[in-house]
Amino acid sequence: MYKQGLSILIPVFNRNCCALVQELHIQAVNCGIDFEIIVVEDGSTNPKYVDQNRPVAAIDHVRYIIHEENMGRAIIRNWLADKAEYDTLLFLDCDVDILDPDYLKRYLDNKASVVCGGLCIGGDANKLRHSLRYHYEKTHEKEYTAKQRKRNPYKNFRTTNFLIEHKVMEGCRFDERFRQYGYEDVIFGKTLKQNGIIISHIENPVYLTRFESNTYFMIKTEEALHTLYKFRKDIVPYSRLLQHVEVLKKIGLLPVLRLIYRSSIGYYLMRNLNGERPVSQLYNLYKLMFFASLKP
Repeated sequence: MYKQGLSILIPVFNRNCCALVQELHIQAVNCGIDFEIIVVEDGSTNPKYVDQNRPVAAIDHVRYIIHEENMGRAIIRNWLADKAEYDTLLFLDCDVDILDPDYLKRYLDNKASVVCGGLCIGGDANKLRHSLRYHYEKTHEKEYTAKQRKRNPYKNFRTTNFLIEHKVMEGCRFDERFRQYGYEDVIFGKTLKQNGIIISHIENPVYLTRFESNTYFMIKTEEALHTLYKFRKDIVPYSRLLQHVEVLKKIGLLPVLRLIYRSSIGYYLMRNLNGERPVSQLYNLYKLMFFASLKP
């Protein structure tokens, strides 16, 4: 049996999470609950962020752990769940902000086994006008509302911000085959569905206000597409891109797309998206072309 209370679990990779931890600590104290916050550096490669995060270890009820090697997004979440003491788990990405003083209370008032709070996109639009990640997220932000997520509750599961009963995590683990970036949350949503676990989607968002460089975003994109290709048979009902690929395959256009990508067009698309003034409308086209170019 787990102790009654809340374990807040934050895997960290090359980010400063101090403000996030401090805000969560304040809210948990104000809620008057038993709680812990476990922060794990999952193989962070930039010592600047590790040094910036070390002070959180001095905060009451906070455990700060450094892993020298990166475990990956699936394994680290299972590991965190195994280390947690309390019966309710809150998983958060390290690069988000909490702007609502009742954020924790709203979660604690919900009695569902799994609760997803959602995501809002913040930041200065003018300063971020050349950020590819910002434009991508802003374009899709309307899909992140609880109303939209409820239409496909399992397909719309994201690990960014969710609450789960510890006992549910015992039977529904993250698939540890997913060692590289991407789609571990999609498979976890599928696992919850297969086990008959209801997901409650509510409006309790965290805010994304800091965005990686275009170059790093494209590196992550290509890594995720490799993951998607490797596990495409498991993911196909949950991926729009795979559905588009199937249509192109049926009408014989997939080889054409592959040839186009391997021509100079693919190079110029990538150079634009990596650059200082990317045309964000080309991003989805590039993903489709890159995926088409992949082979076993």
